[in-house]
Parts: sequence; structure tokens; C-alpha cells
Amino acid sequence: MRVFPLRGRRLELRATVRDRAEQPLRLAAQAAEVRELARALRPSVLVGWGARAAVECAAVVRRLDPAPALVFQNNDLLQGPIITRVARAMARRADLVVSLSATIARALDPDGALDDRSAVVSPGVDLDAYADIPPPDVPPHALLLGALVGWKRPRLALEAVALAARELPELTLTIAGPVIDEPGERLADALRRRAEEPDLLGRVRFAGALGDPRPALAEASCLLHCADCEPYGMVLVEALAAARPVVAPATCGPAEVVAPDCGRLFVPGDARSAADALVGLFGTPGLALRVGEAGRRRAERVYSVEGSSRRWAELVEETASRRRGGIAISRPDEDRSAGAGIAIVTVLHDSEREVTALVESVGRHLPGARIVAIDSGSSDGGPDAVRRLWERATVVELDRNVGFGAACNAAMDMVEEPVTALVNPDVELLDPSLADLAAEVLRADRPERVLAPLVIHPAGRREDSAHNEPGTAAEVARAMVPAAAMPAALRTLMEPWRSDRPRRVGWAVGACLVARSDTLRRLGPFDDEAFMYAEDLDLGLRATDVGVETWFWPAARVLHHRGHAARRVFGAEPFELLAARRRDVVGRRRGRRRQRVDDGLQLATFANRVAIKTLLGRGAGRERLQARALLRARREHRSG
Repeated sequence: MRVFPLRGRRLELRATVRDRAEQPLRLAAQAAEVRELARALRPSVLVGWGARAAVECAAVVRRLDPAPALVFQNNDLLQGPIITRVARAMARRADLVVSLSATIARALDPDGALDDRSAVVSPGVDLDAYADIPPPDVPPHALLLGALVGWKRPRLALEAVALAARELPELTLTIAGPVIDEPGERLADALRRRAEEPDLLGRVRFAGALGDPRPALAEASCLLHCADCEPYGMVLVEALAAARPVVAPATCGPAEVVAPDCGRLFVPGDARSAADALVGLFGTPGLALRVGEAGRRRAERVYSVEGSSRRWAELVEETASRRRGGIAISRPDEDRSAGAGIAIVTVLHDSEREVTALVESVGRHLPGARIVAIDSGSSDGGPDAVRRLWERATVVELDRNVGFGAACNAAMDMVEEPVTALVNPDVELLDPSLADLAAEVLRADRPERVLAPLVIHPAGRREDSAHNEPGTAAEVARAMVPAAAMPAALRTLMEPWRSDRPRRVGWAVGACLVARSDTLRRLGPFDDEAFMYAEDLDLGLRATDVGVETWFWPAARVLHHRGHAARRVFGAEPFELLAARRRDVVGRRRGRRRQRVDDGLQLATFANRVAIKTLLGRGAGRERLQARALLRARREHRSG
């Protein structure tokens, strides 16, 4: 699973007046982040996991073209009239609503208006993990398992055990679960004081938070659950899987999970009724064991994690298929030929960790491709990692670091496939979309092209990976006016990497480029004399000069971890080398006049960013370093 972290935000809705005022702004800000991520990833399905996320995703879907299917994963009972109205409105806009229990589904859709767009998929457990828990060989021992919060009614458990102990003198109780907030700490103190009273003294143990519930279930004779309004109750399912009978309120989720033969239900909120259920369960020898075995059988029939996962996937895929007009979601892992005819060319330099992730991602998404890896003087196990992970890989180890461009050029001599993807070792594939680029460059009705996918940063942002030619009118506008102040259409024109549609560009960053292999051989693809940096700018300008177009193609996407080798060699971004190399390429390919114009635009861009960040109270150290590096490169060029 690939995780793109969003910025952390306070989740409280109603704790303070400030929370009430700021919550809409927090939701809007997070929705903007989700929108940018969804624009980059172009998912077939967008799942809002919980009501808050569903609100954000519903706002996002309206602004995406094509819009993905919207799934509202409904995990909790609704609280308060405002939240209820908002959640029901989101449900009406969703293509599918999946609830953990019928109780949750009814609360969201009491009139059944969602019809076949509403489904219940109860989460299951790993049945094998709970299969070998032996029957308890101890006097009656109840387990209360869950966070110490008031709505779970842990005080009721103490009162029920105190009453039941009059007829079950050996009955004991373990309370296990974390304290998650300040009210929980006060509740825990009150529970401990109650447990020290004469009718409970010595019967109650507080176990705290548990990393794994199975040892506690192994020691227990039953699970005691007391929440009046439990939406589902995962601990109930875990107890059934462990062959432990459940004593729970006859309402909400527990009433669905605990069938009559695998537990005992009591009147919600009634300690006497709960005590009677405990006495009834343990008053008859062997009954608790038989009820627990019935619970295990129910878990095997209804609550396997494989079954619930499969059902969830089927519903989501069916929903996406309807949105796409009957086109099912592709499963690249089922097509072992995906990527056939593509050579993935990468250059290693102390890149073992990064290239391992790259090769594994190719195996997931383009298993039919071939990998060609040139090792340029590494001192780690990168070449061996490629050989170990990819049987068909061609790996060449050079005796020294010849530089990125020369190593890529050497690799092209070994490519037999019609299409080559030049890929940095710190790139990962997110899906099979590079195969779509391969098909596009092979089209006979299109000019000769180099295609660049959308490049995504690990934080979920787009990288500025496609650019206009240096010193052109578009670059002048970008330097003079902050991009954030431009209308969306003009901003996309000035910064091509923001586009959601294919467009021709001046050049593209070399993290990932796809072209016909013959095209790349004709272009070099890179300048052998350039050891490091600006090889991609040079390639784009030279390609234009010989009639090969460079296009940004955002329907394809990759993940880029950025600059792993440079960080290890230089310890930071080598701004001076970057500035010198860009000046050299622009001067050689477009002349000294264009070089001077580009210098001025670069300095204006850095100055604007420094001013804006300073006004916003944000650090602008990076831009200052870039400007100083460029000025130093100009001075050194003149003095040389």
C-alpha cells in the first residue's frame, strides 16, 4: 500500500468555539490537498473513509474530469443534527455507500432511499490467527476489551460482575484498553476506586492497552461488552473467532454479530440483566464451552477477512465499472504480458535501496518489460539486487562512475525492445500507465516524440517536471507574476506540469522519459560530455532542433523520491553546479543572448519567491541559495 500523508490537522469538531469556527476551513484545506492528489493519481475510485472524508471527497469529485466513482465508507453512527444532514447529503451523492453493519446503514438511510447503492460489508478477522487458542482452564473470568471511554459503559461491567459474583463466587474480570484522553483518565480513576470496594475487591485487574488481544482472550472465559450504541464491535468478532462466548447488549452492532447460539444478550444499560446473562452462561457446566465453539463456527461462516475483503472489492469494482460505462478496473497482476516491448533503462550509483523499490514496482505493474541497468561505479549491492529480483535483467557494471548521460547511452546499445523508458533508480511505478505511453509513441499517425509522465513527490504533490523553453515569453510571464495569482488556465500555460491534459513542452525532467528506442539512439540520448545535471534540458532542446517533439502526458504517472545520489555525494542540493550546468546548456544550444535572458528570469523568479515567502512568514533560504549560486556562476563565467 502506498501512503501519501496529508498535513496534520486538529480533528475536534465541537470541543471549543474555535473548533466550531475553524472546522469548515480545515475541511476545505484538506479537500484541496485531496483534490491535488486525485488530479495526479487519476483514480478510478475515490473512497471517503468516514463522514469527514466523504465530505472532502464529494467536493473533489465535482472538479475532476473524468470524475472517479465516489464510495462513502460509512463506519460510525451519526451524532447531532448537523452531522446527520451533511452525512446523508454525501450519501445521496455517492455512487456506493458501504457500511460496517446494518445498524450503521439504517442510521444513514432510514427510509431506504439509497436502494442498491447501499451495502453492508462487515470486517472480518484472520481466522487462522485465532484458531489455536485453547479452551480456558480457569474459574469464570470475563474480559472487557476496548478503549476506556464513557459510551462503552465500563462502569456497567463492574456492577454486573459484582451482582453475578453473588452466585458465581469465583468470577473475576479483566479490563483491558487504552486511556485516550483526559476524560478517560478520570474514568479510569473512578473505575479503580470502584474496584477496591468490598464487593469487587480482588476480582478486577486493569491490564492497560494491548498490542494483541489474543493472549487476553486466551485467559478469558467470555467477552463482556457493555456499550449501548456500539456501531459494529470488532472485539466481538475477535472473541467469536477465539471460541469465546460473548455477553453483550441486545442492540445495535452486538445484536447483529452475536447470534443466540454463540453468546448471551442482555437489556442495554441494565446491570442486573447483564449479571443474569453471566450466571446463565457459567451456571451450567460445559455450556460456555459449547457456546464458544458455536461462535467459532459463526466466525468461520461470516467473518473471514478474505471473504469481507473479496466482497468489498467486488462492490467497488462493480461501481467503478458502471461509472466507466461497463469498463472494469484492470488488474495488471493478472496480465503477465503487461509491459512487453518496453525496456526499462536505469543507471545506478549507490542505489541499492532505491532500485530495489523500482524493480519491485515494475514487477507489480509491467511484468512483461525488460530491465537494463548500468552500474556506474557503485560501492553497494545495487547490481546484485537487480539480478536477484529480475531474472531477465541485463546488468552491466562499469569500473568507474562515468556519469548519468554516458551510462544511459551505453545502455541503449543493449536495448532490443521498440520502446525505451529512461527511469531514474529512485522512481517507482504506481500503475501500468507507462505502457500507455509506449503505445502512444508507437502510433504511426503521430510525429516522433519524447513523452514525459506526471511525476509525483512522496508527499503527494506534483513535481515541476515539464517546462517551456528557457528565455521564452511564457517564462517571462512566469518570472514576473506569481503563479498563484494567475487564473487556472494561464497558470497551466506558464507551468505545464500543472496540466491535466497532454501538451507539448520545451523540455521535461529526466526522472522518467519514454520514446521509441530508435528515437533515443538518434538523439544520443544524452551528451556524453555532460557528467551530471541538465542532461534532460539539453535533450529537450536538441530534440526540438531535429524535429522531435517533447510532450507532457499526465495520464501516466510515476513516484519520484528525488536526488538520492546527489544528497549522498554533496550532502545537499548542489545549487552552484545546477546553475552552471543550466547556463552552459542554454548558452550552447540557444546562444549567449538567450542565456542572459534566462539568467535574468531565473533571478527574478527567485526574488519574487523570496518576497512572497517573507510576507507569508515562511522560510526562503532555498531561493536565496539558488540566487547566490546563479550570481556566482555568472561571475565565474565572466572571469573565466
